[in-house]
Amino acid sequence: MRGELLFTPGPVMMHKRALEAMIGQVVSHRSEEFRQLLDDVRELLAKVYQGGEPLVLTGSGTLAVESMTWSIVEPGEQVLVVSHGEFGERLANALAQRGARVDILEAERPGVHVPAEKVVEKLEEKEYSAVATVYTETSLGLSYRDVEYIAKKAKSCGALVLVDAVSALAGEPVPPPGVVDAVASAAQKAIAGPPGVSFVAVSEDALEKMKRVTKKPPSYLDLWKVYKFHSERRETPYTPAVNLLYGLREALRLIVEKGLDVWINMHQERAELLYSKLPGLGFKPVVEPEYRANTVAAFYTPIPSGRLAAELAKRGIRVARGMGSLKDQVVRIATMGWLPEDAYERLFKALSEILA
Repeated sequence: MRGELLFTPGPVMMHKRALEAMIGQVVSHRSEEFRQLLDDVRELLAKVYQGGEPLVLTGSGTLAVESMTWSIVEPGEQVLVVSHGEFGERLANALAQRGARVDILEAERPGVHVPAEKVVEKLEEKEYSAVATVYTETSLGLSYRDVEYIAKKAKSCGALVLVDAVSALAGEPVPPPGVVDAVASAAQKAIAGPPGVSFVAVSEDALEKMKRVTKKPPSYLDLWKVYKFHSERRETPYTPAVNLLYGLREALRLIVEKGLDVWINMHQERAELLYSKLPGLGFKPVVEPEYRANTVAAFYTPIPSGRLAAELAKRGIRVARGMGSLKDQVVRIATMGWLPEDAYERLFKALSEILA
């Protein structure tokens, strides 16, 4: 129902200004008005990414991740994937579907990280064209904060570094393009924009690789084509979701006005509040402390998560259950979006009532 509190890890609650920005007649995507809109969005994204060449897509975060993998990796290339859960597996699958030869380093169990030393060992054992990982594993609320350290080692070995930052960008200090080579994300997470727009920011090294790719990806996934249209025509190759871009522009303006560091800290403070309060109600954190994400917190629940989520929904509060084998054991509570001031008070009160 509309008017619910959304603690889901995307979509999230949007600011009134961003919602209102989407109301209006559509403009032609071949007009100067649209070109200025796209310029604005890309300039603002560069501030949030803190570098790189932002490429704007119409589609979900999955589109951004698959465009990144298919545009930068060629069939037959060797790729190392560091996986911590469901979205790490999806990243590996996207690369395998591209025809890459994929080695996967997986966490020993849910909620623990893959030691950086193990990644370095693999890089020293074998030559890889790319290393790919998810910065914030949405299925568990785990942020892999060793990415920058691993990226330096990978790049020294000649590998490009690809990062799925769909649930991290604007909520975590994600290494910028240049430190890594491609960062995929989407509007409906920590940016608090509308679902349906995503983007990939790429480094100069990634652009050079995209230019040299001989077996091109499907046209809609082709980031080199997007780059050429952006840079030469200030346009998109295909009809974009024009009004969603108006909403995204306003969402990005709000973050820049607030200050990116302040915005990231807000997510961290909200996560810390959840981790300080929920154990007292019988919830057990899934992730080890140093790797708990700012943007989504995951807990083993004292009652089946389906029942918990249903009871919260009756009270106008939406959370997410676990994924895969943890579906019935885990609840995920996001910290993203323009939540009202009393949001957490209402959440804690509802949980106390349900568990009484």
